[in-house]
Amino acid sequence: MPFTLKRVTKLENYKVTERQTILSIALSVMDVKQKVIMRVCKLLLLTPVFVSLSYFQGWSLLPILLVAGLLYPILTVPIEIWFARNHFDKAIEIFEKG
Repeated sequence: MPFTLKRVTKLENYKVTERQTILSIALSVMDVKQKVIMRVCKLLLLTPVFVSLSYFQGWSLLPILLVAGLLYPILTVPIEIWFARNHFDKAIEIFEKG
């Protein structure tokens, strides 16, 4: 399973911004059932992280929130790639059309 868009073989001929656009198109063409399942998976992954944030108070929470904000895409993008992988062909076709 590729954890970054760089490792998706169908997207290796595209620039970084083009890969991100193709991923967003692939996510938009997913059916509702897949989107719900993907969001539930992301929620299950992120819930322990945000629950653990409730133990910090005051200014000590600020660096922890910064780290959590930086970790958010690192944790969620692989899930999005995994769910979008079956839709990359259609997304590439839409992207190429303009």
